[in-house]
Amino acid sequence: MKRLFEFLCTDGHYSERLVDDSIRTIECPTCGKDATRLVSSPQIKLEGITGAFPGAYDRWERVRAEKLKEEQKRNAF
Repeated sequence: MKRLFEFLCTDGHYSERLVDDSIRTIECPTCGKDATRLVSSPQIKLEGITGAFPGAYDRWERVRAEKLKEEQKRNAF
């Protein structure tokens, strides 16, 4: 399976390439020297205070509000 990885050559050129998981070095597209694969941080965004995923909390809040509305309707009769 191919994935997008970042590579850094000995001259300091950064590049990205879609390669197999087993590939550790490529030829630098800028200078032609060997470029090694970097370990990159994942691109996720967490809520600052609690560390919760914003989408999951928003969904929970929406479902909770809907359930409360339904309960209020049932209790009104």
